[in-house]
Amino acid sequence: MERHDAIVIGAGLNGLVAAAYLARAGLSVLVLDRAFAPGGIAAEHEVAPGYRLPRFALGSGGLPPRIAADLDLPRHGLRFIRAEGGVTCFPDGSYHASYRDGLVHRREIARFSRRDADAFTRYRRDMLRAAGGLAPLLAGPAHTPARGIFGGLRARLSLADSIAAIAPGDLRDMLRLWTLPASDFLDAYFESDAVKAHLAAAAMMGGTLGPRTPASASRLVFPWLSEPGDATGGAPETLMPFGGPAALVQALTSVILASGGRLRMEAEVTDIRIKDRKVQGVVLANGEEIGAGAVLSGLDVKRSFLSLFQWKDLPEGLVERVGRVRMRGVAAKVNMALDAAPVFPGLPEGCPSLGGGLRLAGSLPAMERAWADWRERMPPRDPLIEILMPSFLDPSLAPRGGHVLSALVQYVPEVLHEGPWSAERRDALGDLVMTRLAEVSPGIEKHVVALEVLLPNDIENEIGLTGGDFAYGETMLDQMFANRPFPGMGGAETPLRNFYLCSPSAHPGPLVMGGAGANAASTLLGRLGKAVRT
Repeated sequence: MERHDAIVIGAGLNGLVAAAYLARAGLSVLVLDRAFAPGGIAAEHEVAPGYRLPRFALGSGGLPPRIAADLDLPRHGLRFIRAEGGVTCFPDGSYHASYRDGLVHRREIARFSRRDADAFTRYRRDMLRAAGGLAPLLAGPAHTPARGIFGGLRARLSLADSIAAIAPGDLRDMLRLWTLPASDFLDAYFESDAVKAHLAAAAMMGGTLGPRTPASASRLVFPWLSEPGDATGGAPETLMPFGGPAALVQALTSVILASGGRLRMEAEVTDIRIKDRKVQGVVLANGEEIGAGAVLSGLDVKRSFLSLFQWKDLPEGLVERVGRVRMRGVAAKVNMALDAAPVFPGLPEGCPSLGGGLRLAGSLPAMERAWADWRERMPPRDPLIEILMPSFLDPSLAPRGGHVLSALVQYVPEVLHEGPWSAERRDALGDLVMTRLAEVSPGIEKHVVALEVLLPNDIENEIGLTGGDFAYGETMLDQMFANRPFPGMGGAETPLRNFYLCSPSAHPGPLVMGGAGANAASTLLGRLGKAVRT
């Protein structure tokens, strides 16, 4: 029987990161995925011949510099583009752009309020401080309750030390972020509704909270987690891999192969072999068995335990704990191929902020109403929409003169109150997105070569992500840090020996791209007494 030191289930970004670390440490690594190409939700897709974009993910974001350096990704061809922070367009025809340059960004805010332009310095300072307080908690593996009484005590003391190291003022601000509504938090800094809506729109994407919901202020800090500089700077920049997420997938795959690892696509894992709560290998859909010293799952926590194991083989109570993890779809994906560049007459000609994306948003009350519709499982009437046109920065993604457009539609329920989505409802959602786009880019509908609408249940059915939840589990405080994916299993290590979770269902969730994969590899290598090779 074929055997490896480690098998990674799923060739998504976190699975590839984990495999790259393990392969570079000298382990025999095999990555298995049921798809025909690696990448998971970041896998490249042709929405029309020659028009390439990630089918499920929006496409922005890059690995932290620490992970890119550890894996020597630049040597494998990876380059990043630093883009401005994007533009928010409002129903009244006004807009708010973000700029990395502090002077330019404050001048932009001053169009709405001179007082708010001055207040932004304090806001940026406090966001950087909050992000700095979170950094130690996100930088490495969560300290799980280790096996044995003394191991558990050491883990708890280590976590307590991390929290105690946070300055009292920073801890107070962090508690405010994790308890207050975003609207209340922003009211303490700004007076302009447009400025507040611009900041809230960027933060609410992908979450299950509205801007007036308690604890939604925590999402305001997420865009600042990797932001450098001091209070004099501007808005957080957007970091994107040149060539799109496919370039990142290609670089990670190159690291794995160059280090002796292997990838097998169209190889679906249906079962995990286990004896005495000790994982011994996997079984593929064709009946093939492959042995392994350790198995790492890049699937979400529900798929990892409830689909890959016989429930009778799991520890008592584990099925119930996994079942209580909240995973809910909150966004649909709309992909378009355009035969010409869209024109935005309401924006300054050549507006550089467009490279960082475009948000179509209303006021904070409008966002809260959209969230309420989602809670009631109603089709979105006025959704928050985030759009990225990566071909503006990377023309190679489309034929000459053409462009690709990728949109996330926020507050789209997985199932409607009246039952599953119908074809008519799906088409109506696509029409709504096109109508909203045409309001800021008249005539764009005439240039559409192809368009597809992917609902949360499509995302679940096609890539196996429970509920179509891009976050792999809600990012509320009770499901974060040492409680992710659930209390009692805070991190990559699981109650089953030799079985690790390397998807964003584990700490640090979706807040650090590739972080869960890096943490799982670090945890396994620590168990084996091996160091991470950098």
